[in-house]
Amino acid sequence: MTSPSEQAGEAPRDRLVAGMAQAIVEVGYARLTIADIVRHARVSKRTFYEHFEDKEACLLALYAAQSARLLEEIQAAIQHAPPGELRASIGAAVYLSSLQSRPGLVRTLLVEILHVGPKGFELRRQVMRSFAELMRREFDAAGTGATLSPAIAMALVGGINELILEAVEEDRVDRLSELAGPVAAFVRGLLEARPPAK
Repeated sequence: MTSPSEQAGEAPRDRLVAGMAQAIVEVGYARLTIADIVRHARVSKRTFYEHFEDKEACLLALYAAQSARLLEEIQAAIQHAPPGELRASIGAAVYLSSLQSRPGLVRTLLVEILHVGPKGFELRRQVMRSFAELMRREFDAAGTGATLSPAIAMALVGGINELILEAVEEDRVDRLSELAGPVAAFVRGLLEARPPAK
C-alpha cells in the first residue's frame, strides 16, 4: 500500500481511495468509518465529503481503480508473449497472483461490492464485461480461428470469479495462484474445442 509520505503529491480524491484501501486492511469494511479513511488519507472529513457522498461511494471508486489496475497489469504482462494459450496462462497467473498479494482487500472487492446496491452491481457488471472483452480479444488473436461469443466469454470470466470466491470463503486467498493451472486448462480446452466462426 502507498504510504502517507508517498501520497503527499497525490490528488485528494486519489489519497482518499488509497486511504480507503488501507482502512479496509486495518479494520475491515464492515467496521470502517469515514474517520478511518481520512486518517489514512491525511485529509479532513470536509475534504472527504467534497469528493464522496459516503463510504459506499468511496468503495465504488476503490473497486473501479483496483479493477483498472488489474486489467493494466494483465495487459502489460501479456503484450510481449505470443498470442494463444501462453498469453492466456500468463494473464491468469498475473490476475491470481495480483489478487493474492492483496489479501486484505480481496473479500471487500469481490464480496462487499455486492452489498452496495444497484450501483455496486452495475459497476461490477461493467468490470466483468471488460475482463470478458479482454478474453474475446485474446481468443481472436490466438490464430486458431476460434472465437468467443460475448456470452461464452462472460461464462469464462464468471467461472474464474466463482473459483476465486470459493477460495475466499475457504480462507485460501494466500493460495489463489494455485488456481492458475485449472484456469489455464479451462482456457486451453476452449481454444481447442471452439469451432471456427462461420
